[in-house]
Amino acid sequence: MVVILLGNNTFVYNEYNLHQWLAHIPFECKTIVLFERDSDAKQPMEMGHYLASVVLWNVILIATNIDAVYAFHYGPLRILNYTGYPDSDVLFFDRLKTLQTRQLKSAYIKDVRTETGCEDIPGEDLTLFQTFADTLNLKLHAENIQCTKNETRSMCISRFSDRDLLINRFFFEDYNKYTVACMQMEQIAIATPKGRLLTIWEILLQPLQQPVWWLLIAICIGFNLLEIVMPGWFSNSLVSLALFGFEKRQLRFTGSTEKMIATALIVLFFLLKCAYEAKLISYITETPRDSGAQSIEALHNRNITVYQKHFNTTHFNKLEGLLATYDGDFIAFDGSTIADNRIVLNFEMMIKDMEGIPYNILEENVFEMLPFYTFQPKLPVRQSFLKYQHAVFEAGLSLHWRQDMFSCYVSRANVLKLQTQAKQSKNVIDADNLKPLVMFFSVQWILAIVVFVAEVIVWRRLRGHH
Repeated sequence: MVVILLGNNTFVYNEYNLHQWLAHIPFECKTIVLFERDSDAKQPMEMGHYLASVVLWNVILIATNIDAVYAFHYGPLRILNYTGYPDSDVLFFDRLKTLQTRQLKSAYIKDVRTETGCEDIPGEDLTLFQTFADTLNLKLHAENIQCTKNETRSMCISRFSDRDLLINRFFFEDYNKYTVACMQMEQIAIATPKGRLLTIWEILLQPLQQPVWWLLIAICIGFNLLEIVMPGWFSNSLVSLALFGFEKRQLRFTGSTEKMIATALIVLFFLLKCAYEAKLISYITETPRDSGAQSIEALHNRNITVYQKHFNTTHFNKLEGLLATYDGDFIAFDGSTIADNRIVLNFEMMIKDMEGIPYNILEENVFEMLPFYTFQPKLPVRQSFLKYQHAVFEAGLSLHWRQDMFSCYVSRANVLKLQTQAKQSKNVIDADNLKPLVMFFSVQWILAIVVFVAEVIVWRRLRGHH
């Protein structure tokens, strides 16, 4: 509460110190002015106009020389007269409900939270402010800010300082009492290219990790050497039995040790073949690529530059030495590694994936920060918006709006998918790429026939000698 002892003085418009002192009184503060009423009938109205010019609305005037108390309605200014001892609730009422001029001027920079690309589905933040204005019976005028290429975000916004509020989310290092915090932390993540396309031979080796291949080679060599060095241990070639089902002697007539080892090898090779086949089949639906960097540590090891545009990177300790500022109009998925809001990246990736641009969003967060909505210092709706935002969050409306945004992006992605099917055909493995693989298996097939024919000839000759 503020009490101004004005006496028989008047407010002077050009008195700098008084004006600055009044301008810094919070809008929500209850302000009481004690003054001496003179014979001029316009005196209370002139005082009301002056206090309204410094955005002091929650004001009453108390005349000390007569029985008179004055309060005000605003937009336009109207005076209320009281005598006696009116109750506090009567004097300090909700000024917003008495407004006749009910407009909010706002501005926003186009981003994923303000515009979705669907005419009937605005962004999450734009919906929040629109429904808030409708709740208070205010008319929201939202103007899209067009920034020039060489303008920073702060410079661009400074040209619209006459607006009541900005709908975009901002991040501050220092506390600002004229802002309203969002209800959720923003997670800053990294999107990085997935890597180059795999060759045919890499595709054949990729389904199993290198240690598994070495294990299989060791098993095959080990059992073959064992059959040569100790031929009496096993009646069958266990590797051939597990891989191809070849039996020199029926397994049921062998010893229990050989049965157990053969069963273990059969199960092992069966599971590995199933996993190998499933991985190869998955390449039909997803273009096989090198995994690329999967962690921030991998980015450091590869010395990959990470570009960002929207954030103060002072606290991005995990990316020390890798950060660079993107100087374009907006960050594009053009092969660069990008740091941005995780939700924004997910929405953008939903569209970009359909354009055949291979990116991967790292699971590890770079940083978490709290975003804020910014208002004019004396905007009367700031406290009302704070309460409304809490109610919206508790009711789950923000999640509902985000789901609408998600549905919009899914529909856009499906449209782009149909439009870009011809472009994506270049990622399909064509006949030329398969020629080395066909030649490899053809040579193996010919060698198998030669070996089979040789075995038949040798067997007939041996039979003829007997």
